[in-house]
Amino acid sequence: MRSVRMKTAVGSSVLMAAMALSATSWAHGPSNGEPVCQSISASLRATFFAEGCESAVGLCTAGELTQRGGRVVGSTYYVADGIGGGVIGEDSVVFPPVEPATTWTYAGVLSLITPYGELQSSDAGILDNAAGIFTELNRVQGGTGIFEGASGTFYINGTTLADGSGFEAEITGEVCVTNWWSAMKMRRVFLP
Repeated sequence: MRSVRMKTAVGSSVLMAAMALSATSWAHGPSNGEPVCQSISASLRATFFAEGCESAVGLCTAGELTQRGGRVVGSTYYVADGIGGGVIGEDSVVFPPVEPATTWTYAGVLSLITPYGELQSSDAGILDNAAGIFTELNRVQGGTGIFEGASGTFYINGTTLADGSGFEAEITGEVCVTNWWSAMKMRRVFLP
């Protein structure tokens, strides 16, 4: 009987030590300085604006960042650095001109502004203006708050609004932050 109690006591002690060690590593993140990466998922709805737009090509957007289900968790701000395609008189966005002039390209800086900081990305997109659909590649460039030192890649796919005033889109991808605490806060915004 004593042997069973001893084994139980030793087993319980080992289990408690393992749990304490696990909790410590969870709270502080990887000890080797590795980033903590998480899948992200959100929606956005934005409109084009001209007044106060700081884009050299006159293309800016601002909007709302939402979780699935519609809860607003932040805002968005985009400034285009360049555009291509029929919008500037090019026959096509590629050479030889195999894409129609209604296919446009753009690149710029996208900011996703949350209560925990601002996530900034280099954004490159392509728009089928005739069909009203687009897709974008976003390379994370860091940011402020929990996004300081962030990295990763995410994608935005969406449709333009019928009146041409803006668009709706879904965001998916992976963002890496510098510690577990930041990752837990990020999860409050970007539910996977």
